[in-house]
Amino acid sequence: MSVCRMKRVLFLFSLFALGAFADEAQDAWAARQHRVKAAVNPTGTKVSGRIVGGVEVTAANYPFQLSLREGPYHICGASVIAEQWALTAAHCQSPPSDPSQLSILGGTNQRSDDSTGVVFQVDIVICHPKFNPVTYDKDVCVLHVTTSFLGHPNIAIIPIAESDFAVKVNSFATVSGWGLTAAKEFLAPTLRAVSVPITSMKNCRAAWNPVPIATSALCAGMPGKDSCNGDSGGPLVQAGVLIGLVSWGDEKCGSALPGIYTFVGNPNIRAFIKKNTGV
Repeated sequence: MSVCRMKRVLFLFSLFALGAFADEAQDAWAARQHRVKAAVNPTGTKVSGRIVGGVEVTAANYPFQLSLREGPYHICGASVIAEQWALTAAHCQSPPSDPSQLSILGGTNQRSDDSTGVVFQVDIVICHPKFNPVTYDKDVCVLHVTTSFLGHPNIAIIPIAESDFAVKVNSFATVSGWGLTAAKEFLAPTLRAVSVPITSMKNCRAAWNPVPIATSALCAGMPGKDSCNGDSGGPLVQAGVLIGLVSWGDEKCGSALPGIYTFVGNPNIRAFIKKNTGV
């Protein structure tokens, strides 16, 4: 075989390998997002686990933001809530993964660059025992890591909403993650964030009718500003407090339909977190 032909074969093989790697990476996170689409769909409305209209941000300004991984691949967002505990959505672990295959990347705004952040091994996964895979009620899960999140650059705990936290309709909160920047796009390589308005439950339920909205949910978003596939489990923050977790929403990210978040200050959600983490 000539040197030229050999180079061509190697080039084609490299393209094939990169394509296969990209497919595996997409399958890892898509499997978690699309479960929402399949489950919360009693009427045929297309929904998914779902940063649109946002901007790139630094890890220094979002030190609580984490990437939950299965194997080497990002599957969901998460947040640092205690020295060895992180918070994410229950549907990110439905079906459950082997904890030995789960890790968390923190301290970086780069989704796939371990050299700029710190990787933590997960050893305990506890999802709400009454998580409803149809309505996504109680869509919350806590993750324990084997080493401390503290003492590393750009990693810090974020306080979480108490049950008396007042979320005002039309006030703004910020959601962040590495999810799609538009429907049918690829995961963002760099962390992004967008400010979204809180929607009243009355208007949210009316907009989504007849798709049910869980009592433990919080609604936020506006046309052109939304979370998207790959952001699931990630943080919704207001006034420096974690108030929500990305749960699900319209398949067409950034549509007129509000995004649905698990409200961390819901009494049942808050009790679950405290019982299992002490926070």
